[in-house]
Amino acid sequence: MRILVDSGSDLTLEEIKQYNLDFLPMSVAIEDKSYKDQLEITNQTVYEAIQGGKRPMTSQVSIDQLTELFTEIAKNKEQAIYYAFSSALSGTYQSAVMVKNQIAEDYPDFDIDIIDSHSASSGLGMQIVDMVQLRDKGLSKEEILDHIHQTHDSIVHLFTVEDLNYLAKGGRLSKGQAFLGSLINIKPLLTVENGQLVPIGKHRGKKKVFSEMAAHLKANHQFDTPVIISHSNDFAGAQQLADLIRNGGSNITIHIKELGPTISSHTGQGTVALYYYKEVTS
Repeated sequence: MRILVDSGSDLTLEEIKQYNLDFLPMSVAIEDKSYKDQLEITNQTVYEAIQGGKRPMTSQVSIDQLTELFTEIAKNKEQAIYYAFSSALSGTYQSAVMVKNQIAEDYPDFDIDIIDSHSASSGLGMQIVDMVQLRDKGLSKEEILDHIHQTHDSIVHLFTVEDLNYLAKGGRLSKGQAFLGSLINIKPLLTVENGQLVPIGKHRGKKKVFSEMAAHLKANHQFDTPVIISHSNDFAGAQQLADLIRNGGSNITIHIKELGPTISSHTGQGTVALYYYKEVTS
């Protein structure tokens, strides 16, 4: 069975190869040149553009890319799952559903499930890795889909950015929501709810916002599941958050990664994010 992933997951090319995934890159444009995420552009290129006063712009996975891959899967009569970047943040999910319906007219047995993850970045990536592990254990497509539906809402995204206005300019937050980002040394805390970015707090300085993120994790983290911290050109901040979590007595596996070019283009530099599975009560 094939598992499809787009670059909204922030999985690296090495991970995509390791997990035997089909990759659908979004695009990042800087001035008049467009690049396929991961394949043709690096994080450093995005950082340098931002530092030079240029604003990288992103676009969803193209119709041509979706059509080519979906047609191949349909012709080969393979099963597939595409767990897509949140539809509230990109039009990719809607485009994928449209292309699926078009191809199904010629291939009525086309067997692909396209799911709106309501997730982003490593919150999405963590769920993809879980799906891969189930696939490699020999679980059926239906069993994997059942697992997705059971765990769909258990991923927590928490993150802080240097400047909320950066997200507002990219259309990911309203100007009103971004207002608090203009206050001196006020660092916002945001989450993802129903696939949308939502501010849930603000603190003076990163140390305090990191402390709240660590407290959220300690109170809600599902035992024995990994944690990912990601950042955009702020490894020191990511390490500071990891140290706070460990110093709080949590014996947790923590992975530190960089946000990919697409996500960094929207958040700007200085973003630090935390992703984990929360404990679900019945």
